[in-house]
Amino acid sequence: MPDFSTQQSVITSSAMCTRKHIDKKMIIKHTVTHFFLVILCIIFLLPIFYMVTTSLMSAVESGQGKFIPSSLHFENYIEVLSPELLTFFKNTIIVVGLNVIFIPFSALFTAFAFVRCKFVGQNILFTIILSTMMIPAIVCQIPMFVVYVKIGWLNTLWPLIVPGILGGGAGNIFLARQYMRTIPSTLDEAATIDGANRFQVFFSIFMPLCKPIAMFMMITTFTGMWNDVVTPMLYLRQESTWTLALGIYNWFTGPVTGSSAPNMRMAIGMYMLVPCAIVFFIFQKQLIDGVQMGAVKG
Repeated sequence: MPDFSTQQSVITSSAMCTRKHIDKKMIIKHTVTHFFLVILCIIFLLPIFYMVTTSLMSAVESGQGKFIPSSLHFENYIEVLSPELLTFFKNTIIVVGLNVIFIPFSALFTAFAFVRCKFVGQNILFTIILSTMMIPAIVCQIPMFVVYVKIGWLNTLWPLIVPGILGGGAGNIFLARQYMRTIPSTLDEAATIDGANRFQVFFSIFMPLCKPIAMFMMITTFTGMWNDVVTPMLYLRQESTWTLALGIYNWFTGPVTGSSAPNMRMAIGMYMLVPCAIVFFIFQKQLIDGVQMGAVKG
């Protein structure tokens, strides 16, 4: 008769060897993966670390190419707060604030028309709007520049504000439309029976339910408008109308003087970096949820 205990012992020993081999492969795989991830993190964080350390150096140290400051000079952040920089801040807050409000609202309002309002040529119009996403943005700037010059908007903030009021962008309209299609029609039908009109349905039902996708659009709008250099460069020629990004760009590309030494340039760059970093860390959950909603519900 076969010795079952011996066979079971052999099988168990073989399974343990196989498991150890698999565990060893997994350990090696995870080690290599984490090693490359750490290297990538260092590569991405190194410029930010250099910006922070240089902004805390003296003018002499920053000109010597040192990486670590011998002493911390937090007064650099105060010294760069010139009246011109405060004007750039004011212009940026106006532009970013209005776009953060109007772009999500315009996109949601436009998407609501495509989801709940039936009209002739609805699908054709939506296709035309989506097709504009294939046109490079810089190509659209040429006719827009001609129009804005003719109506006298050059050297004003209107070219940076008005496009956000009128539609909110094809990408945002698409995301809002796909999200609204998941909202049951029974909700607005019940509201209509109770006497609500289209505007009341939109503001009372759709706006509260679309808060997640609206938050996503607000975050992406903030980061996009805050860091935008190209659009202000096209329309804002007078220094009093510059945004913070354009002011920093012109300061960085200008001649190096005592007031624009490397430490001062990095200090003013921190004013550009910190707000976006704060917004990302506070609203990163909403940002990730918005990306997932666009992938699943789109």
